[in-house]
Formats: sequence, C-alpha cells, structure tokens
Amino acid sequence: MAPGQPNGPGSGLGGPALPGAQPEPDGPGAAVIPGTGIAGPSVGSGGNGPFAGEASPADVPHVALHPMTVADILDGAFSIIKARPMRLLGIAAVFVVPVNLVAAYLQRNVLGGVGMADVWSGNFNDPAVVADSQSSSSGSELWATVLVWVVPALALMFVAAAVAKLLNAWAAGHDLTTGQLLRGVGRSWWPLVAAYVLVHLAEGAGALTCYIGSLAAMAFFSVTAPVIGAEGLGPVAAMKRSASLAGSRFWPVLGINILIAIVDLLLTTALGGLPEFLALWFGFDVAWPLVAVGNVISAVIATPFVAAATVLLYLDLRVRSEGLDLEVAARELVDGAA
Repeated sequence: MAPGQPNGPGSGLGGPALPGAQPEPDGPGAAVIPGTGIAGPSVGSGGNGPFAGEASPADVPHVALHPMTVADILDGAFSIIKARPMRLLGIAAVFVVPVNLVAAYLQRNVLGGVGMADVWSGNFNDPAVVADSQSSSSGSELWATVLVWVVPALALMFVAAAVAKLLNAWAAGHDLTTGQLLRGVGRSWWPLVAAYVLVHLAEGAGALTCYIGSLAAMAFFSVTAPVIGAEGLGPVAAMKRSASLAGSRFWPVLGINILIAIVDLLLTTALGGLPEFLALWFGFDVAWPLVAVGNVISAVIATPFVAAATVLLYLDLRVRSEGLDLEVAARELVDGAA
C-alpha cells in the first residue's frame, strides 16, 4: 500500500486507518496513531505480564495524536515503558541478556584478572604476568567487543520494530502479548538485519568525511526500524521512507537523535558504572558476574527507552509531514457519524 493512500474495504480495521499501516497477523488489523500523552485506565496496571492475554479495549492505553516537542518525545518514551514495563523490558531481555553474559565471561581476563585493589595493596608486582595474560586473551576480548557493540545495536532494531507494532495494536483498541510481539518481529527478521547492515555501511562510509557523513546517515536513517515494524516495508524501501520523512526536518531530527544518545549514555553509565568500577577494583576474574549484571540491567532499561523514543520520532514526522492528525480526526468524525 502506498504511503498516503487510505486502506480499502476489507482491511479489517475497526477504527480509523492510517496510510501504510499493516494489519497484525495475530489479531485485528491495526493502524498507527502518532503522538504522546499515553493515558487510559490500563497504564501501569493490568495485563502487564509478559504472557498476559489480550486486554479489553477499555484497558488499552491511548496515544494522543499531535506534533511533539523534544520533551514530549523523551517523556513519551518513558510513558510507553511504564504502560507495559514487563512486556517491553522482557522483549529487550531476550536479546541483551545472553549477549552480555557471554561478553562479560569473555572479558574475565582483562588486565590479567588483576584488580586495582591488588596493585594498591602491593600484593601484585609482576607486570610481565599481566602482559602475558593479556596477549593470550586478546582473541576472546575481541569477540567480547564485537558482541558488546554489534548485537545490542541490532537488538535495538528489533525492539523498535516491536514498539511500533505495539502502538499499532493500541491504536486499534487491542493489545499484543510478548509472544505476539516476538513473533511479529521474528517475521521481519531479514529486513531488520539487512537494514542494520546497510545503515551501518552508510555510516561507515560517512566516516571518510570526518564523520560528518556518519551524522547525516544517522539522521536520515534513524527511523528505519519503526518504518519496517509499522509499515512492513523491505530494507531499502524502509531506508528511503526514513530518509524522506527525516529529510524535511533534518536538523531537528539530528538534534533529537543526539539528545536520545546522551540520555542513553547517562542511563547506561548510571546503571552499569558501579559494577564496572567494582570489577576493576577486585579484578575481572572474580567480578565478571558483576559486569554482566550491570550491563544487563542498563541494556534492558536503556534499549526500550531508545526504541520508544525513536518510534515517537517516526510518528511525529508523519504527523508533521503528512498531516496525519487531521486525517485521523476527520476519519473519526466520519466513522462516528456513520
């Protein structure tokens, strides 16, 4: 379905249909309603379990439809998480828990397993042992670095697509369970993985221009995952759609992405900084489980926040560039009169 074209008869939409929205196979058809102001009797209550059943329409959170400020996007991201905390944190945990456990274990020989406490107390005074241990464990640390940097970024793509599908369902007056969300993003795995590779190739090529091109690529393709989740497009089409939406508001989009990254960094540092320090102090050989716990907690919380903020940015761009709020309001009036 082309963007901007209403859904035709037989789409199964019980409410106002939005252009480009794809019906969910696991439930009634859905359409995205952008905006913040998550509200409703179910926010923070009822149906939050990761495998809870469908909520009644009265229990489904409502997403208001209007252009958003930066504060609206950041606050709205936390509101989405608070509306269904176990569901969104659980989806993030599926991706980040195994990765961070393995990565922390592979890093157990950092500094030869010697902690700052040993050096400070004088219990260790042979730097040659550290150097020898470091050289023998360089391969595992390389794999740990790859896991820490690559997999969480790929997980963010999947979580953002899941959030977009969840807002689709809320707009249609029904909810999706954790299992339904995972199956939904599972069916979109190859567009998400392909888009991840293509976007990062573009950002890598942009690094040749003193990283100016990388920032441009980050802004233009920042809402690729929500496009895939909400509109069901392929990787290249989703990247073009993202660039079209972001191109009309390039500088605000770039600024919002930088602010989201800053908040993400602050959350990660606040939640994972203490375990990292303790591991450095006592030695990674005995304290690597602390690193794993700190990284898991920070990733499980920060990943849904970044994903939800990115989805709200996508929805805001549709409101501003396509007049989606006026179109939906008009359709609601027509449906009400009918």
